[in-house]
Amino acid sequence: MPSWSRDSEEDWVDGLKVPPRRKYAKRAITGQAVELAAQDGNATVAEIFPNQAAVRFDGGAARRLCGYRMRSLAFGGNSRERSPVCVGDRVRVSGAVIVGRCVRRNRLIRSAPNSRDPLLHVIAANIDRLVVVAAAREPNFSAGIVDRFLVAASSQGIAAVLCVNKTDLLEPGAEKTWSHYPAAGVALVECSARSGSGAESLAEMLRGKTAAFCGHSGVGKTSLLRRLLGDEGFGRVGELSGATGMGRHTTTGAVLLPAADGSVWIDTPGIMNFALVGVERAGLLQHFSELAQAAARCPQGCLHDAEPGCALNGMARLRSYRQILGSL
Repeated sequence: MPSWSRDSEEDWVDGLKVPPRRKYAKRAITGQAVELAAQDGNATVAEIFPNQAAVRFDGGAARRLCGYRMRSLAFGGNSRERSPVCVGDRVRVSGAVIVGRCVRRNRLIRSAPNSRDPLLHVIAANIDRLVVVAAAREPNFSAGIVDRFLVAASSQGIAAVLCVNKTDLLEPGAEKTWSHYPAAGVALVECSARSGSGAESLAEMLRGKTAAFCGHSGVGKTSLLRRLLGDEGFGRVGELSGATGMGRHTTTGAVLLPAADGSVWIDTPGIMNFALVGVERAGLLQHFSELAQAAARCPQGCLHDAEPGCALNGMARLRSYRQILGSL
């Protein structure tokens, strides 16, 4: 076995593990830049490398590696981001340099891990659908991380889809601990990347959309995308990176993958922890729609903390709500 340790944001494909790319310390960006209007962009960021980004130009699928100037692309309102651009960003490219970034419709964001400073990590931007991938087994379904992603999507106005993978590992009659999500207004797809079951239903929900796939490490996001795109389409991820010279066998950073039907799908790293950004305690309840509706029946001044008469008592996602509330 190799001697390196597993990276916290590493995903596994076909049981193969490779060393993660070297971590680069980032200082907080300072300065000011002007965001461009949406129509001023001529390319979309497909992947991020240290001080460089691979972009796909409008009207073509070819990727090109471009540099960017950290200081010149620093935005006053986003000066704590660890990079001025992210996957999904619309940008303006001149020559081989990114010279401007267009206004974002939304962003999937968290606190940057392994950072000396409280930097923000924008995983992806301009998303139509957030596909939250969880596993039925190996690892077991985890509502905590699922609900954090759902809150992040809700706070940015992104429609979410819960995709429960590895359903082929379920024993007959096994309890489905995720069955309450449709009643909470969350679209649900059960599938198996191994057998292909449910893959077409998921693809139909995402047709023509820009969708980011996210989830806990090991749930099989990359394997699911391989199933959806096919080996030929997914081969783009296996190309040697011009910036690192290393084959991409694991997802160590977000990568944009255009599908044949015009959809755009973004594979993101497996995440162990997802710290919410921009969500306040006072506004958390609104991101649990079924809890918010029930709360209207609570006695005045109810804190929804197991008080007698609280209408939320016994509801499926109350535990997740309390755990997230305690972390904010």
